This record gives sequence, structure tokens and C-alpha cells, in this order.
Amino acid sequence: MEEYIGCMSRALPLADQLTRNAKRQQDAYAELMKALGAVDQAGRERAQAKIAELTAEYQRLSDALRFSELEAREIATPRARKPGKPLRELALDALDDLGVPSAPALIADLTAALTGTRPSPSRFASLRRDEENAARRNLAARPAWIVPAISAAELTAIPRLLTSSTWSLERRIIGSRSMRTDSLRIAISLAHRLAHLREIGATEAKSVERLLFPFARSIPGANDTGQPIDPKRVTEAVGAELTMLEEADLAERQAAAARLSSSSTVFKLWGRPVMVDSKAAERAIR
Repeated sequence: MEEYIGCMSRALPLADQLTRNAKRQQDAYAELMKALGAVDQAGRERAQAKIAELTAEYQRLSDALRFSELEAREIATPRARKPGKPLRELALDALDDLGVPSAPALIADLTAALTGTRPSPSRFASLRRDEENAARRNLAARPAWIVPAISAAELTAIPRLLTSSTWSLERRIIGSRSMRTDSLRIAISLAHRLAHLREIGATEAKSVERLLFPFARSIPGANDTGQPIDPKRVTEAVGAELTMLEEADLAERQAAAARLSSSSTVFKLWGRPVMVDSKAAERAIR
């Protein structure tokens, strides 16, 4: 359980994640060299795509590590939340904080809790479309894109949930249990953030506690009515429930990712096209 939660909530130290990323990049370059030597075009394309993905992930981890080395008060006001940051960057930072596919309203609420300014959730629909149009023109133009979550059942986009293109495919997939397990992981992420903000006496702590409250209330044993939230207690309560759900949830996500893994990069980022039953459509309009 700890390994998967760590992936979602960045429990592993950033330096360790960077080390693992660098090792995976070495392996990917080795595969590229092998494919080039064997004149294996498909293998070369797979290796190049993997290298691009790992490079983008390394850049974001590196930025996060530099950020974590700032003074404690600076940590309370993340780099990407300083004035003048574009909406897409605020969204990507909120997604990194939350760690799982999230609705625009939640992204806006977290941004407001940490900056005092809440972007309108309605802006995210056009942002997502703009991101897709720009990425389809030049996927390499940016290290990360805002992309929709993908349905495990249909392998099609779920536009109401946003993710980051740097996340692994299985992490961007929503299965039958994922809404609950992702809600639990959000509670963990917010609890960790709340504990840190309280530790350094940041005023943002109250806003994050209000944001965490509805998640904690839905978790048995997470907190008592009318009492301040205890981040440690929330984390322990989440762990107990995740133990019962996450294995099946992860297996479903992984199975869906395997089904989609041989598809084009476009399908892996935006899901397969929605298939319309023309005969059913004709019957519906008669």
C-alpha cells in the first residue's frame, strides 16, 4: 500500500524520485541504442516517447526539489502560486498537490486556499480544449499538458476530471472504485499539507482545513464532529480504508492501461474516440 500511496502523494523523498527517474532514463536510452542498432523503428519510437515522458517528469521533480529547499515560509507559498502565474500552471500545481484526477472546482478551491484568489471553474473547460489543440499541433512544446482522465471501461475521456500528461497512464485512469480511492488520496494530500502549514504557523492552514473537512467527514474515524482536524488521524483512517480498496482499484487501472498501451500517444493522452451507435441515434430522434 505504501508504495502506491507514495506515488500518488509524493511520500518518497524528491531526491529518491529523481534518482529513480535518472535510472529509468538510462534504461530508456539503452533501449533506444538497441533499437537504433537493430533498425527497429517501432522500438525506437517507443524509446523516444519514454525518454520525452521521463525528461518532463525529471524537470518537474527538479523544480519541486529546488522549491523544497527554500526557507520554511517560502514553502507555504509554492513557487507556481506566486502572482502572475498562468491558469494552466496553477492547475498543474494544484494537480500535483492533489495527486489524482480532480474536478475543476476542487482545483479552484485549492488554488484559493493557498493564494487567496479562486479562478472560476468554468474557465477550465476552455483551458482543456486549448491545451488539446496546442498539444496536437506540437506535443513537445511544453513539458506537461492538462489532459482529461480516462475511463477504465470505455477508454474514452472523462472531461470533468483533469490530470497531468506527465502522470503514468494508470494514474490517469478512472475505474469503478477510483472515485472513492482518489477521494481518500486527496484527503491524505490535504492532511499532509495542513500538518506542514500548521507547523510553520501559516495563515493558509485554516483555508486548507476547511477544504479537507468534507473529505475527512466522509471517512469513518477520521475526525470528531466540532473538533479541529487531526492530520495524523485522517491519514491513519484513510490507510485503513485504502487497504480494503486499493488492490482491486489498482488492478482495474492497470488492466485498462494495458489495453490502451499499444494505442497512439493521442489516444493515451485524450482517450479513444467516443463511438456513436448510428442506429440507436436514429431511433432516439424519431
